[in-house]
Amino acid sequence: MDILGRRPGEGRTLIMGILNCTPDSFSDGGLYLDSKAAADHALALISQGADIIDIGGESTRPGFTPVDKDEELKRVIPVITSLRDTGVIMSVDTTKMEVAKAAVEAGARVINDISGHLDGNVITDIAALNDSYLVIMFNCRINGASEGSITERAIGEIGQNIDIALSKGIKESRILIDPGIGFGTSRQQDIELTREIGRFSMGGRFKVLYAASRKRMIRELIAPLDEEYDIDDVTDTVNLYAASHGADIIRTHRVAGLRDRLYVSDRLTGKV
Repeated sequence: MDILGRRPGEGRTLIMGILNCTPDSFSDGGLYLDSKAAADHALALISQGADIIDIGGESTRPGFTPVDKDEELKRVIPVITSLRDTGVIMSVDTTKMEVAKAAVEAGARVINDISGHLDGNVITDIAALNDSYLVIMFNCRINGASEGSITERAIGEIGQNIDIALSKGIKESRILIDPGIGFGTSRQQDIELTREIGRFSMGGRFKVLYAASRKRMIRELIAPLDEEYDIDDVTDTVNLYAASHGADIIRTHRVAGLRDRLYVSDRLTGKV
């Protein structure tokens, strides 16, 4: 059964484990740059309950240093190739047409495009041709800061990108929506987007991907308590909130323990 093909809000919340094959990601840069170390970490995430592995070869943290397509290909394709017989769903986190194409040909089923801009973006053609899932994300870095409702702006820009994707032949059931926590937004705007997470299904049309793991919003939420804390424990608290308020997929660095917590949350909300 294709667990990604379920209707929004149907069945248990899925877990997307993060695999950064980069030297400079904000949380775990350099740990999984070696392809064997990356594959081993992916297998560990799978054993802990990850349904999807999101593989990225270029950091997207604020102020990141771009890499060329050849370097990004060298980082991600060997990992995708080594994991394709595990049966896990693989996602490629990229904005480059060449990387997206090579990744889906190697076995990735999801293109996680964080660009926030699909007009003229060839990635939509690749997704349509290969019947891939496509993540459409709101990226506030694209059009600058927003003083009004960040939710209304995000829904508007995502809606425009949805129309483009559909016009290219991408099936509605293949579109996933990410509200873009931390991409040019303030911490208060991140909180607003989290509170409004259910609206991003666009009336139940699309599955929602929530990705706040270890981001600055997490630290700001706990800072007023002036206590030591585990960033992953606080992330889990936020993730459980998102799952109970409309998120279908949780993207996270630490998978261990989250599956059981999500099961309880899903039982309480009636997802399972």
